[in-house]
Amino acid sequence: MKFLLPILCLIPISTFAEEWTPPANPDPQTILSEAQADARAKRYEVALAKQVWIHQNALKHNPGFSGVRLSFALHAWHDLAKVYPPALDQLREARDQAAKNVLDGKQLFKSFQEFASINRTLNENSLTVNTFIQLELQDKAAAKKVFLLAEPSLIRGQEYKICGKYLEPKRSYALMLQIRESNQRPAKKPQFGPNILEFTNKKFTNDISTLIALLVVNDRKQEAKEIAVSAKKEWDNDAFHAAIDKALEGNVPTPWP
Repeated sequence: MKFLLPILCLIPISTFAEEWTPPANPDPQTILSEAQADARAKRYEVALAKQVWIHQNALKHNPGFSGVRLSFALHAWHDLAKVYPPALDQLREARDQAAKNVLDGKQLFKSFQEFASINRTLNENSLTVNTFIQLELQDKAAAKKVFLLAEPSLIRGQEYKICGKYLEPKRSYALMLQIRESNQRPAKKPQFGPNILEFTNKKFTNDISTLIALLVVNDRKQEAKEIAVSAKKEWDNDAFHAAIDKALEGNVPTPWP
């Protein structure tokens, strides 16, 4: 027995790690909750296996899980990475694969969305900017298709002139009004009202002021003024009007949320 202990010490810890396989009818939300519980219990390898499964397979079982997959699930994965370095390696590997898919033209929109979301989670938005610029040089039509996904990172990087190439103010403004109107409907329901209304108002304020400011810094002040006048008529609110006035001075707001 005294010879057994040294031999065991030479065997990688992963050999003894608990293996995990998904159940027959996996529920992504349940598995995400389990992964977070595993991380809290320091079952890191199992937690990572579940996070990777969610990223690779969740949409096959629940297409409506897309938003959670690229927000809450990524944040949970990142939290795991802070205490378990292999999780960070796997997260970056997923990000790098998404970048390769973008430049190879594979599932362009989905791949860029994944790429930008992981970079946002890791606070590595400069990589989103660099890859968008590379894509733009490679295929301008493809870059146009994913511009809205890249726009927050471009703004954070103060790449306002790049944004200016893709501005379609009339179309964008009409879409912002439409989204606000559709979001206001559930806001009338007591169980949702305050939270949805607050989110809708903040989002509308940020989107409108961003569009106006980008037009101003790209020497399209007349278009900016026209949208400003129309937007103020749509919503008579002091804070909203103040944000518009600031945007008319060329102050581009920080992307939100």
